[in-house]
Amino acid sequence: MDQKFDIALNAKINEFASKFGLDRNKIGDNRLFESFSNYVVISNELEEELEEIDKVSTNTAPGIDGIGIIVNDRLIANESDLERIGDEEKISVKMVFIQSTTEKSFDSSKFSNFVDCVVGFLLGEKLIDPFSSIYYKLLGEENNFIDNLKETPKIVLYFASARTEHKLTEEFLNVQKEKITERNELKNKIYVERINFLQKEELKEFYDKIPSYQEVNIKFTGSIQIEEKEKIQMSLLSYIKFDDLKALILTKDGNLKENLFIENPRSFLNETEVNQSILETLENNKYKSYFIYLNNGLTLLCDNIERHPIRGDVFKFTYPRIINGCQTTHVLYNVYKSNPERLRDVELIVKVIATNDNVLKERIIFAANNQNSISEDLKALNKYHEKIEEFFNGFAEFKLYYERLRGQYPKINPPYKKINIENLAKVYISVFLQEPHKMKSNAISKIEEYQKKEKDI
Repeated sequence: MDQKFDIALNAKINEFASKFGLDRNKIGDNRLFESFSNYVVISNELEEELEEIDKVSTNTAPGIDGIGIIVNDRLIANESDLERIGDEEKISVKMVFIQSTTEKSFDSSKFSNFVDCVVGFLLGEKLIDPFSSIYYKLLGEENNFIDNLKETPKIVLYFASARTEHKLTEEFLNVQKEKITERNELKNKIYVERINFLQKEELKEFYDKIPSYQEVNIKFTGSIQIEEKEKIQMSLLSYIKFDDLKALILTKDGNLKENLFIENPRSFLNETEVNQSILETLENNKYKSYFIYLNNGLTLLCDNIERHPIRGDVFKFTYPRIINGCQTTHVLYNVYKSNPERLRDVELIVKVIATNDNVLKERIIFAANNQNSISEDLKALNKYHEKIEEFFNGFAEFKLYYERLRGQYPKINPPYKKINIENLAKVYISVFLQEPHKMKSNAISKIEEYQKKEKDI
């Protein structure tokens, strides 16, 4: 059998197929390369590994293989994801369109057709759900989101070609770009940021970048390493300046990294008495310098810690998560966004723990958050959900993992073997309560409505 792809690219495609449990012989190289391209592009746009490739796939829609709608560096894959955007949150919108080909030579007509399909999508003439519904809700003039835009929505196009070595001229790309920008219906409504033509070398480079997005280098002002234990690879008691903390908590565009809080039992609670107290300390010139003494700081859990080989105050964390300090982090971020200079000399305490033991992780998270005021938020750790996890673990032939804590099984492949609380609730409402239509949009609010009605879900 002829080697269809470059041998190094072929190895990466095989690795990708194995990770996501894709049978190359069954789905074929063309479909596999579409999924591979979607994974590579969206992971690099987010600077975060895309764990569910179906979230950006257009399936059988012709002309466009993948669409990623990104709001403030967060992937919006369902209408229900829009509910995670705050009512007053200022937003930046980026829409990423992907088309791939395994043809041996560059086909300009296919590239041109791709651009035409993007135009059709933006005009509402080409419907691809759920992306069209999300696009309409985000940028429809009768909806609230459009009033909170910080800037004109950006459009990014990727054309991935597995086997070509072709250089496209700027003139050709500009002609394709103008097909979008010169449409009267789209003028002043969108901005075409980039048109990217990825060939085998770029694809390999993009693929190799993905693991690095789970790592971050942090500089501490001071730290003490705690004596190692059998199940604790390394732990630190440290303090850090906010300017150095930004490397951990901010995305490349200056937004807060939501994935940092995937194992935190509760999300940001906005205007609570505690959060108001944190804010008042930061805004008070007399007490701001004492913030490190007036705040409990952050607790981080990660898979691995490595000390920098030369710089003793710098550590590399692999897959860091903030398990305590969600409120503090959000308040700091909000102050920073309104006045960056305000936090220049602010310091806070950080405790960092590295372990791969899931049972110990659970106990650490529970201990870090075991306060009476949030006992309700720790429901993911209760015996009921533990029994559900045991139930899933009982299936030997078709192994599934129930994540009581988001991110509990970061290394399980393929990712579709992981079931979380929200998805389980959606299935229950769809199948057992026979109301699947309520899960297409606003799923989170519907689940909360059932909880308030004391339905046992």
